[in-house]
Amino acid sequence: MKDLIARQLYQPAVVLPLLLLMRLMVTLDFNLAQVMFVMMLKESQHAYHFVLRHAVARQRGNEMVKHIPCNHCC
Repeated sequence: MKDLIARQLYQPAVVLPLLLLMRLMVTLDFNLAQVMFVMMLKESQHAYHFVLRHAVARQRGNEMVKHIPCNHCC
């Protein structure tokens, strides 16, 4: 059972978001209002770029746009 839990939880898709959240919480001294505000701002940026990417793809004749340069993404 311990091995099953380890295989399910110790994956980058699970661990990395938790580590990013913990780093943000430590940076903001566990102030949940500020943490939620920062998370909402980041998610709104992601949503804006998602909509922008699809709008550009529609303008270009529905071809897939692989990358639109932006200032914050990796």
